[in-house]
Amino acid sequence: MSQSSTTGTASGMRSGFQRDHHVSVKRLHSEKVRLLYDNLWQPVLSSVLAGVLLVAAMWPVVPSWILLTWLAVLTFVSLARLVLAYYFRRLPAQQQQRRRWLHRFSIGAIAAGCVWGSGGVFLFAGENHGQVAALSIVLAGIAAGGITTLSAVWWVSLGFVLPIILPLLVQFLLLGSSLAILIGAMLSLFLGLIITTSRRLSRIIHDNIALRVSMSAREVQLQESENRYRSIFQRSPLGVLHFDEHGQVTDCNSKLLNILGVNRAQLLGYRMLSHSADSRVAKAVRNALAKGTGYYEGTYYLPKASAGTPLRAFFNGVHSAGNEMVGGVAIIEDFTERKRADVIIYRQAYYDSLTDLPNRRLFIERLAALCNEKQTEQQGGLLMFLDLDRFKLINDTWGHATGDDLLVQVARRLEGCLREGDMAARLSGDEFVLLALLEEKLEAGMEAAAEAYMCAVQQALSEPYRLESRWVEVTPSMGYTCFMAADCDDEELLKQADIAMYRAKTEGRARLRRFKPWMRDAMH
Repeated sequence: MSQSSTTGTASGMRSGFQRDHHVSVKRLHSEKVRLLYDNLWQPVLSSVLAGVLLVAAMWPVVPSWILLTWLAVLTFVSLARLVLAYYFRRLPAQQQQRRRWLHRFSIGAIAAGCVWGSGGVFLFAGENHGQVAALSIVLAGIAAGGITTLSAVWWVSLGFVLPIILPLLVQFLLLGSSLAILIGAMLSLFLGLIITTSRRLSRIIHDNIALRVSMSAREVQLQESENRYRSIFQRSPLGVLHFDEHGQVTDCNSKLLNILGVNRAQLLGYRMLSHSADSRVAKAVRNALAKGTGYYEGTYYLPKASAGTPLRAFFNGVHSAGNEMVGGVAIIEDFTERKRADVIIYRQAYYDSLTDLPNRRLFIERLAALCNEKQTEQQGGLLMFLDLDRFKLINDTWGHATGDDLLVQVARRLEGCLREGDMAARLSGDEFVLLALLEEKLEAGMEAAAEAYMCAVQQALSEPYRLESRWVEVTPSMGYTCFMAADCDDEELLKQADIAMYRAKTEGRARLRRFKPWMRDAMH
């Protein structure tokens, strides 16, 4: 791999990671802001109620106009925050993710903190210890409550708490008495505690939201993966089935039902390891469950099925999270069309397209196999070679279509003469051959049987043919040779039969001749 491609791959991975990280950070921010707004209603209403109670407690010692003004400002800020939350909740989720909504919330929180902090200044009556205690308790409670609801964003919680506690702390320190200074010290400890608690709570909330976001993203990925698999499962051009650890079919796609020609009810629950199942399929399933993979190829028959289906199947085991085998998946390929194609290819390669007889190639292979086969006992046979007399004249006079018709009729008559195990073939043009095995063991009996067989073939081929709506006499010139399969030579046998046929044609056509050694010499 080149350096440029490696660099490109690495940069692509980095950009993908950065994109995912950006999406994750944005989602975290959005969830935190939503949590702030969701938690706003109850604390704001409670703070207004606390403000009313505080005003009532301070009424005897603080001028009423100060109390009412402070309460009005608190109520106004609280209402503004509630209106902001109302509009936020009505927004689409996409718009809620904009950062300005966090900024608006933080302004409201800081403003509320400042209003409460101003209460520590304007409502502070140092000489009235009961009212001061009430003021301190309310402000501390408001600050503590703010920590629990605002810590999703730590700096927002600080912006709310610090303006509340610091003015009250300064007020106590300014009194100068030992008790006031002691209370100020306790307030300092309290402030440090709630800041620390807020930080810890902020981290917990962050982790919880991050976990929820991560789980949500994983659920989305799992759902997408499931949808993607189901789409492949249902629309795959191959059959797919699921099976459990007992080899029982638990699910399958529609393509498999089409391949096997069954309905879903017939296949679901079928036990591939049962005694009635195909033993080779059962072996493949066992291999998948034991070793992880299994393979089957052949014509598969379901129980009670009238016809089988040529197919091949790849079985794969499926493990659980604990690495236990819990079942498997099989991918099934329909071989019906492939088998048909193989048959077509085979026939095109080994059969004559006009007469549908075996061609020269198949005949030579069959003859060579017979001669090369080791014989346990003496087996005799004959090879006949024939050529139609004056076939060229028929072709030239009536056309090639009539000539083809004649060749087809000759082929059918040859097939009608064949016995079990015999073979006839068309070599080329009007040349045909016939191979037959003879049951006779003795040479004399074999020659007599061969001659009788050839005479019957000659008689069948010499009958008139129906060509162009008329009966036409066409005769064959035939030559044959007898042989013993144990010591024959396929090329020599073809030469001998051809020589005998040539001898029959030179003697006046319409003849049947058996090969004799002197015929070879007569040709030279």
